[in-house]
Amino acid sequence: MKALLIAPYSGMAEVSKQLELPPDVKMDVTVANLEEGADFARQTMLEEYDIIISRGGTALAIEQVASLPVIHIQISGYDMLRVFTLIKNIGKKVALVGFASVTQGAATLCNILEYDIEVKTIANRTEVKPLLESLKEAGYESIIGDVVTVQAAESMGLHGVLITSGKEALIQAIEEGRRAFQLSKKVRHNYDIFHQLFHEFPYPTAVIGKDLLIHERNAAYRAYLDDNALTQSTIKLPLEDVLSTGKNQWLKLEHGNQFLVVQLFKLTDTKAGMMCFVRGNPSDRKPISIDIGPNASPLIGESHYSQDLARQLKRLGPMPLSIIGDKGTGKSTVAENIHHQRFGHAAPLISIDAALLDEHALSELKQILLPIQAGSIVVLNQDKSQHLEEFTSLLTSYSHRVQVILIQEDAGQDVTIETQSIHLAPLSRRKEDIPVFAHYFLTALHAQNGSETVGIKPEAMTLLKEYDWPGNLHELKQAVHELAQKADGYYIEKAQTEMLLSCKKASIHSTSVDGTLRQIEKRIIETVLAEENGNQSRASKRLGINRSTLWRKLNEEN
Repeated sequence: MKALLIAPYSGMAEVSKQLELPPDVKMDVTVANLEEGADFARQTMLEEYDIIISRGGTALAIEQVASLPVIHIQISGYDMLRVFTLIKNIGKKVALVGFASVTQGAATLCNILEYDIEVKTIANRTEVKPLLESLKEAGYESIIGDVVTVQAAESMGLHGVLITSGKEALIQAIEEGRRAFQLSKKVRHNYDIFHQLFHEFPYPTAVIGKDLLIHERNAAYRAYLDDNALTQSTIKLPLEDVLSTGKNQWLKLEHGNQFLVVQLFKLTDTKAGMMCFVRGNPSDRKPISIDIGPNASPLIGESHYSQDLARQLKRLGPMPLSIIGDKGTGKSTVAENIHHQRFGHAAPLISIDAALLDEHALSELKQILLPIQAGSIVVLNQDKSQHLEEFTSLLTSYSHRVQVILIQEDAGQDVTIETQSIHLAPLSRRKEDIPVFAHYFLTALHAQNGSETVGIKPEAMTLLKEYDWPGNLHELKQAVHELAQKADGYYIEKAQTEMLLSCKKASIHSTSVDGTLRQIEKRIIETVLAEENGNQSRASKRLGINRSTLWRKLNEEN
């Protein structure tokens, strides 16, 4: 440790030369009082020192300008005894003037030793001169005090007696400095570790203040984002809520061709931490996707089945859940409603396609789940996971704080965790709900695309109710959208509906086993490709073949 002693009087510097310093301590000494000491500390290259040692008002002045720890030399009982011994036979009226830290101990010693010394306490330096003037008028001739008090007394013709600090006080200050140095060294070491951890953390992370300014950002944040990624309009209210309540907040924001999932968490009363997950295009099929406070579609329907389903959802407990039903029966909508019913808009909903989980995605999932205290995990294709045991263990470890929801199309599908179950009926078994869903889809289309079609004629609705809808709600939605686009007026007519449903029935028959194996295979590929809106990557994944094979089979001659 290297220390700098700024002695307020020359005698202290002389005493310091007599000290035997510990082998791990080096100390430079200079004499400077009050503002001179502060100026010296301000002008000196303090980088080579670990601590500064000084006394009284000089130490206080140095603290205002120095960045290093300042150790105060305390006036000890030995120091007081020395000065009292010096003046006990002086034969004149004596007063001691100083701050409470000095006068309290001095008054006790005077009482014990029966010294006739008047003890006066001051609160600040401006009181020294008026107090000395009143003491002089009262007949006091000797004043005991620190450097400033003694200088003021001597300028008024009084006898000044300086309270000096002996070896004991200096040694005590050095030992206190060593302890402070070791503590600051440990704090700096820990700070360096956490600072490095913060900057090396793989997710964009920053510290944002109540003033909406980014105060600190790590390397990943600098690489992926700029400070304009989070606008005041998007961050202001959630940040205020985090700082006032201490509860975490999640946001979903668009940023160029990506979107951000942002977690805000309180650090201090004026600062919050901000961890960002940078995601790709939401429409791309990925093993993991995150949604914040999804606006769940309402659970509509007037049938007894729909009413029973709504009651069942309200009675659900927090344990893992399996939602079982054919494709297009609304399993994802039910999952979103369960999430919203339990957590509202304040928690993330994480969707996982277990069939696409590789080791990298599984590792990423662990990092995403780590800070989450509440939310839902919706799992597709759980039985197709290549890392089923590890994935199941991960789900189980988080099931006590998040809602785990498994999406299944087959009730006989193997489930590796204990769940409660909800079975969704196909649309063919709840046809009385078809008018409600059809009008709901039509209303949504009007809001999204400005469709001018406002209703469905009763004869057309009858046809819709008679059809079996093998694709369930998803197929009904597509049909309503197509009919609305083809409508000549404000209503979907019977003739248009009849033609569309006839085409659907013909399409079903066209996928029969008639034809050669190559022709049947090609029709299946074309059907899957149409269902995936022409996306060859998604179609090839569903079919279990690569894109080049898919392209070759599509272009083969029959």
